[in-house]
Amino acid sequence: MSYEEASNELENIIAKLENGSITMSEAMQLFDRGAELAKICFSHLEKAKGKITEVKMNLGKLTEEDNILPF
Repeated sequence: MSYEEASNELENIIAKLENGSITMSEAMQLFDRGAELAKICFSHLEKAKGKITEVKMNLGKLTEEDNILPF
């Protein structure tokens, strides 16, 4: 499941929970599903953070070694 899919489903769940027109049982099921979706989103964000860190490190190596960027 992509980040966007998980995020959209999570937003829908939040709206249903905020509406308050569902049973306690439904609310608990939605809460559980929301926790699963939050984990999926967090995992995607952690992967993206890792990739950004890697690119920044590689860019830093280029600037140090090649002195190609002025900053």
